Amino acid sequence: MIERSLFYIAFDSSWGRQMRFVCGPRQSGKTTLARAKLKEADALKLYYLWDLRSVRNRYKANELFFTSDSPAKKGQKQWVCFDEIHKLNAWKNILKGIFDATQEYYQFIVTGSSKLDIFRKAGDSLSGRYFTFQLFPLMLKEVIGHPKIDKAECDNSLDFVLGQMNRQSKGVQKALEQLLVYSGFPEPFLSGRAEFQRKWSRDYLDRVITEDIGLLTRIADREKLHDLYQLLPEMIGSPISENSLAAHLESNPVTIKNYLRKMRDFYLAFKIMPYSRNIKRALLKASKWYLYDWTRVKDPHKRFENYIAVELNSRLCAWQDLTGTEFSLSYIRDKNKQETDFLILKERKPWLMVEVKYSDASIEGHHIAVSHILGGIPVMQVCFEDNIASQEKKNAFRLSASRFLL
Repeated sequence: MIERSLFYIAFDSSWGRQMRFVCGPRQSGKTTLARAKLKEADALKLYYLWDLRSVRNRYKANELFFTSDSPAKKGQKQWVCFDEIHKLNAWKNILKGIFDATQEYYQFIVTGSSKLDIFRKAGDSLSGRYFTFQLFPLMLKEVIGHPKIDKAECDNSLDFVLGQMNRQSKGVQKALEQLLVYSGFPEPFLSGRAEFQRKWSRDYLDRVITEDIGLLTRIADREKLHDLYQLLPEMIGSPISENSLAAHLESNPVTIKNYLRKMRDFYLAFKIMPYSRNIKRALLKASKWYLYDWTRVKDPHKRFENYIAVELNSRLCAWQDLTGTEFSLSYIRDKNKQETDFLILKERKPWLMVEVKYSDASIEGHHIAVSHILGGIPVMQVCFEDNIASQEKKNAFRLSASRFLL
């Protein structure tokens, strides 16, 4: 089993009594993560899948049914996992009652589909009783067996860059290539078979649209939602106009905006906004969208950029969970339509620029010029080629992804 970075973050004792809500894309490994924690705590019998009628019937007979499987122990909290409980209409009240009655003796992990993340935003019946963590597709660090993330790496951007420049990446390139081919979802990645990956990816989309978005939202035209998703791979790396998408699909921009929002809520895709010191101006500019299943992007250059976007998004979420500091991902586009693929913001201030190239090349001058405007923050150009690690100018570096992502 591949160890996940979130294991060491979400289950740290410093989070105290709060329930751990684990959200993320369907089949990203949330249940496996929770069961790994239960196994470590010798508590596998305290895993409950609320899809099963037998579990629901036990709850109806006794609200604290799980305590009979492992009675409370003095001075020792036991881990319990409730999987897919969010499918019950009154799940928040159920959790509130259970938590309030047993929090002195049990610690709770609550996992489920991305719908759990949507529902938690409505109402405050669980306020102060949980922390939310997101589990994304596999990161390169996890695949090569180094899942732990050091919170110190996000203190200073130049120190982070220099640290990555000196990483040892022997044998990592092969793992990177496998991720690009088979995706970061554990099942197709571990299968190592292109045929399996293609069928898995096709069925995955149908399940999310039909079973999650189609049944749990008011969207009736699932076919148009499917068509919209099929358009996104060709637009990776480019600002997306909702008006042009609407015209292409013979719909209206409001509907397209709603469909894109649902794709984000159900972890099919995510967007990054253009950076602007004037927030109102940024909101008026087009966003870029990236897919969690980057294998749907056929062009190798665009697929690599999409993959880097997912890795950066996952890393920033981990840093945010570790430190409580706000990190976010944006992109830069100047008046001459020259772009830098990614800008990492720390507490909404520019922290690190990241340009993505499939092949190694000199850093273009406009990236360095923008860096000066933003206060001299480092520029990191990341490429697919292996064994690249060089400094081009002050605070301007070129590096292989096989080192940058470790």
